[in-house]
Amino acid sequence: MELSKDQQNALDRLLEWHKDPAGKGFITLGGYAGTGKTTLIAVFKARLDELSPKLRLAFCSYTGRAAQNLKNRIKETGGLSHRHSVSTIHGLIYNPVENSRGVITGWEKKEALEKDLILVDEASMVDGEIWKDLLSYEIPVIAVGDHGQLPPINGKFNLMQAPEILLNQIHRQAEGNPIIKLSEFARETGAVP
Repeated sequence: MELSKDQQNALDRLLEWHKDPAGKGFITLGGYAGTGKTTLIAVFKARLDELSPKLRLAFCSYTGRAAQNLKNRIKETGGLSHRHSVSTIHGLIYNPVENSRGVITGWEKKEALEKDLILVDEASMVDGEIWKDLLSYEIPVIAVGDHGQLPPINGKFNLMQAPEILLNQIHRQAEGNPIIKLSEFARETGAVP
């Protein structure tokens, strides 16, 4: 799969970070809709499989739909091994607490995760409490999201407010899209025609 210059630079930075994530905890990768974040994640995973064949990687997202989209994209670029998992963030770090009728009434944090790296997609949706729980495992985290989205409704936490790595180039499938053009105009000018 051929990457744009923008994506290649981001891939290089992620791979460099992954060589020595100790003490860094996490890194953020941001990009608006259509900048190729999901493609980059899939290519990054394929490179990690080559460089670190025993790496246990957890992919997670705030919603089930986003997790399924990510899983499908990863399958297109080499698939998932038994070492990797794709789930919602809740499914990764929490066990459901059920009442006597089997209705989920809450979530209990899992004691440990047997993973070496966690990649959170749609990270702009993650609130401060979930983020704190995720980091408590002391496993390196790559947070990927659209820094142009509204922050979570719970509190003032905004993980994607200032991403360390930024994808700017809108790719061909989105270039002529009037919604993309309108959103770019609104971001740049603050006005909506």
